[in-house]
Amino acid sequence: MTGYQPERLSQDRIEAILHSVISQHVAMGWRLESRFGNQVVFVRGGQTNHAAHALITFLLCGLWLPIWIVLAVVEQEKRTVLSVDEQGRLSQGGGIPYPGFAPPPVNRFNGNAQAIAIANMRRQLRRQAREHARDVVLARDLRIGRPDLPRHYDDGGLIDVNHVPAPVLTAITGVTPELAEHIVQVRSQVIGFSSAEELAAVAALPPHLTPEIREYGIFLP
Repeated sequence: MTGYQPERLSQDRIEAILHSVISQHVAMGWRLESRFGNQVVFVRGGQTNHAAHALITFLLCGLWLPIWIVLAVVEQEKRTVLSVDEQGRLSQGGGIPYPGFAPPPVNRFNGNAQAIAIANMRRQLRRQAREHARDVVLARDLRIGRPDLPRHYDDGGLIDVNHVPAPVLTAITGVTPELAEHIVQVRSQVIGFSSAEELAAVAALPPHLTPEIREYGIFLP
């Protein structure tokens, strides 16, 4: 006789649980740093400006030192790694069960709720990836906007309009294979674009494509 096997959830339900985890932690002041599969990394706090505190301590003849020490401890950057398994159970680094989290009731996982939860989570991942992409070197290392290359970072579906091959551009709704080839041709002549608006103007794209390109396109140098 085999033992009881917990129900394995569909990936859609796991995605909805992950969205709930992300929403709860963002509300508590955490920032979503990255996601890989069913694992997410949150961070909060930041590096203490020791140069500024050292100057204040000097100007106040050492009186600021205790405050500096306290702030260095309080403001220290903290990270936590959370993952959701196939049964929807949440755990933190090392597989330790995460206390205080209850996944949404099963009856909430109807088709519309799943679709909305996943879409919202993907949008948040795109916003996070755009923040990381301010560091161009990091963006290239993470291969943000490059679904055509092997990578581990989930950027929520961004497309690097300045570098992807033409077939990848068709992932943006409304961009036909013909338009994609046209964009690549114009791109080679102007050495890339800086925004969806510039792309639309220079390549003479239909106006209805601009919002979609603005949402999913990223324009790395």
